[in-house]
Amino acid sequence: MQGSPDQSRRDARGAGLETERAATGSRTDWFPTSIWRFNVAGYEILNQKLMQLIQDERQRDPAGMSGRSTVLGWHSTDQLHYRPEMKEFIAILHANVAEVGRAYRLDTNRASLELAACWAMVNGRAASSTTHCHPNSFLSGVYYVSTFEESGDIFFQDPRHVACMFPCPVTEFTPWTLRRVSYRPRPGGMLIFPSWLYHGVEPNLSDTPRISMSFNFRLRWA
Repeated sequence: MQGSPDQSRRDARGAGLETERAATGSRTDWFPTSIWRFNVAGYEILNQKLMQLIQDERQRDPAGMSGRSTVLGWHSTDQLHYRPEMKEFIAILHANVAEVGRAYRLDTNRASLELAACWAMVNGRAASSTTHCHPNSFLSGVYYVSTFEESGDIFFQDPRHVACMFPCPVTEFTPWTLRRVSYRPRPGGMLIFPSWLYHGVEPNLSDTPRISMSFNFRLRWA
């Protein structure tokens, strides 16, 4: 009498496990690229304040800054962190960046993290950002004020360019074989990453603007 299909599948899996060779070596992973993700509590009220600041700034400077990574979007001045209305947001920013600095084991007797630039981005329909990095900075990041499902994901490229020379076929992707990773932006969410990590923003496919705040931190030597 033949066994059931479920029994046959279990037997096949068991046979495969028996013939699989046990691991005999040890693996050590070096040179990781980390992206930190934070969620700001009570972001709704904060985002209302930031939205008003951005709207006022856009009315004051409708052209914005040019020559940046944005395509069809609006880029504010990069010195918004000096505005008194930004005090609450800057405090949150410093707290999160300090956490990242501790993960780096930053020697605070020799250097500290200093906020060097902070700007707003407004991406209307079809607006995006080209792939770029942030020179002369140590840590960079973005905070999301207003986003929607199709307003454009942020993506990061594998910084190991030589790894793309001869990719191997895989049954599933892992952090060792991925060449690009994307994050769906959510209001109140913040990402912090090494400034040298190349990244970009996909086009906004919705009719509602995608609004975010970006920032750069540099090392201030003692």
